[in-house]
Amino acid sequence: MLGWGVLSAAAGATAVLLLQWWSRTACRPGRRGRKGYTSIDAARDPEVVGGVIADAYEGTMLATVRHDYCVAMSTSLSETLQELVQETQQLKMPQMLSSPLTVRLLQSLIRAGSATRALEIGTYTGFTAVGMAEAMPQDGLVLCLDDFSDEAPFDLCFIDADKESQIAYVDLLSEGLISAGGCVVVDNTLWYSRVLRPRGRHDACTKAVVDFNQHVLKGPWHVALLPIRDGLTILQPRSTCGDGLQKTRRRSGVATAVVDGLPCDPEELYLEVTM
Repeated sequence: MLGWGVLSAAAGATAVLLLQWWSRTACRPGRRGRKGYTSIDAARDPEVVGGVIADAYEGTMLATVRHDYCVAMSTSLSETLQELVQETQQLKMPQMLSSPLTVRLLQSLIRAGSATRALEIGTYTGFTAVGMAEAMPQDGLVLCLDDFSDEAPFDLCFIDADKESQIAYVDLLSEGLISAGGCVVVDNTLWYSRVLRPRGRHDACTKAVVDFNQHVLKGPWHVALLPIRDGLTILQPRSTCGDGLQKTRRRSGVATAVVDGLPCDPEELYLEVTM
């Protein structure tokens, strides 16, 4: 029979092991048997969402707080853009102003792709147009036009215009008006989350947005729909390096991909990846 001293020591050791296990798992959300603080908790936490009025685009109080936090943790807008925001908010339809995150995303794409020519369809007060221009070199160009076919090609196009015409816009852009490596960014592709409702309850604008989202998936584009603000879709032409992959062969533990027929130098690109 074990003595009390041995049992106490065993119990103490067990308690230490349990404490160590708890300390390792307490900060890991989703582990079975342990519920950490998650976004579900934040959505009903008065210290997070108390007194917040849900934004019409974001849809919930938590999404509104998260958006504002992302804006605060991103590089501040220039004084010019801040003044433009203030002026636009005095107009009859201030909700048409794009999010600062949209401007930051467009600027990031411009810098990442070294874009020098951008097209904007749907300008309103010029908030995003000025933002794109700020990210370009001094010889860069941002055009805000309705008839733009004679000005192509463009490295970047931002569309924030009438929803019924968006399919026509991207179809025209797909005819060689976007440079290799360029992209198209389309705003409002979640349309107040109305795209999630049954199709029989769609109004004309919602139907146009849903049709657009389905249309581009079948077109000559790489498509990424991001849940930023009211939905941002990024389209990249499929005729970029990597789409001409024709065959892959293995030899000596090395995978060699042969890519040809691409708009890049050389015409045949060999990628060797150590296995």
